[in-house]
Amino acid sequence: MVEAEGGPNYYTQTDHLASIGFQAQPGDIYYINPPKELSSYPMYIDNPKKTEKTVGSYIAYTLDGTDITERLSRRYSDFFALYEKLLQRWPGVYIPRIPPKKITGNLDPAVIKTRMRLLNRFCLNLSNIDYLYKAEETNIFRNNIPDVANAINKLPELSLSETLSRLKEAFPEANENYDIIVGKPKIAIFEDFLKKSQKNLDAFMKSVVIASEKSEVDKKQYLELVKNLTNYEKDNLFSYADNNENALIFFNPSNAELSEKMIKLKQELVNPFVAFRDWLQEETLDVEAMLIAIKGLYNLLEQENKLKTKLAELEEQVKKGQQGQVNIFKSLFKKKEDIIAETEKEKNLTQQKINDIEEIIRIVGDNMENQMEIFKADKTKNYYKYLKTFAIMQRESNRVIRELWTLVHKVLDNISPNAGEDEYPQENEITNEPNENEDNQAQKDEQEQNEIHDENPEEQNNENEIHEEQPQEQNNENEIHEEQPQEQNNENEAQENENVENQENNEEPPAQEGEEGGEGGEKEEGGEGGEGGEPTE
Repeated sequence: MVEAEGGPNYYTQTDHLASIGFQAQPGDIYYINPPKELSSYPMYIDNPKKTEKTVGSYIAYTLDGTDITERLSRRYSDFFALYEKLLQRWPGVYIPRIPPKKITGNLDPAVIKTRMRLLNRFCLNLSNIDYLYKAEETNIFRNNIPDVANAINKLPELSLSETLSRLKEAFPEANENYDIIVGKPKIAIFEDFLKKSQKNLDAFMKSVVIASEKSEVDKKQYLELVKNLTNYEKDNLFSYADNNENALIFFNPSNAELSEKMIKLKQELVNPFVAFRDWLQEETLDVEAMLIAIKGLYNLLEQENKLKTKLAELEEQVKKGQQGQVNIFKSLFKKKEDIIAETEKEKNLTQQKINDIEEIIRIVGDNMENQMEIFKADKTKNYYKYLKTFAIMQRESNRVIRELWTLVHKVLDNISPNAGEDEYPQENEITNEPNENEDNQAQKDEQEQNEIHDENPEEQNNENEIHEEQPQEQNNENEIHEEQPQEQNNENEAQENENVENQENNEEPPAQEGEEGGEGGEKEEGGEGGEGGEPTE
């Protein structure tokens, strides 16, 4: 596998699906997590092959890795059997999630690519959890055993004492004083958060899918644009230029650098939204895995309650038996003493199961709270990693496009240096880059202006004196404005006196300035007059 230019976490495989009849496109990208070669994984899958069977067909992968003694064939159903058995025999423990089953479309190239990526992530995560990787279930999966799925499914369910034994071995440093009654509310809050997170991730994924599809369309349209430009030069421009190849840009074999860039364009143009899509797929699986582990802990608590209820019933039966009250049906076949002894034995066995499950809950609950902190830290780190990957891919795509058109610009400058300058803005105007000539002229103007001020200090002083006199003029204006309110008051008093005299003489007061007049009348400043009136200035 060769590292792709799209980012350090992406690898390009051009012949990945050739063995199963699908033609891989140049630049097909398969995400590998974390960013390192598959061959360094303790366990991984590769080389998918379509395998025919009596009814339908399936995809078989090659299982390999540093811990695999010989290359083995594994299919999705083998992974599913391993995952289900780990859930059953490790109750309440975080088990990495595998991609969900699909009823249809299992042979679709996109499904195969996604499954391979997520199954390899499952393999890597499993190998990083020592107690799961070395467990009996995983040992069967990674060894040469015929019908591995059937062999895994035949593993018996563990008793509580056996489960407790393997948990003590897996978590020797579990807190001896952990109290599930204290820890359960914290776990319940985290569970509610994860359920809300699922809805947010689902909505986010839908938007990313739309953006990813649009990015793919944009990429195809860009490639189509270059193709059409090449065809135009071949079919039209070549004739316009009187069959002169030197007048061509894209369809000119002598432009070797541009031709090479066009060949690589399809491979170098990547879809950056693939990074967000991969991240959200992984994030969704991790959230589901955490919720399943919490549900496993709740199942243990429910099982504990059932055992305690059963114990109370057995204690009541023993008490009644000692008082001579025994089950009539049982007394027909057994002696009273034997019935009491069997009930006592079952009671003691139930009590032992309760003791075991309480210890299991203590270990699982303590591990759950530790796993919650690890989970949060991992999600934060994973977000930063994928955001950086998206930024790298987006930047690289922009770089590829810029390099292409820079080469085109270079070729055009050689053919026709002044082409298009009158009709279209120049590059520095488009990119908002400063024009060197304009900068030089601006500096020159500023320098000349400074020289003028330096040569005429007397004029500068006169200007300063003028500015110093202005505050005095402003003060005089302020005094004039302060006197205006007093004059206004005098006018108001005179108007009131005139109104009083008119009333005494039974005369109507004259219309004040600003009131509406009759036809052709005027309003106060800013108002409208009657018919034919105009606003006063």
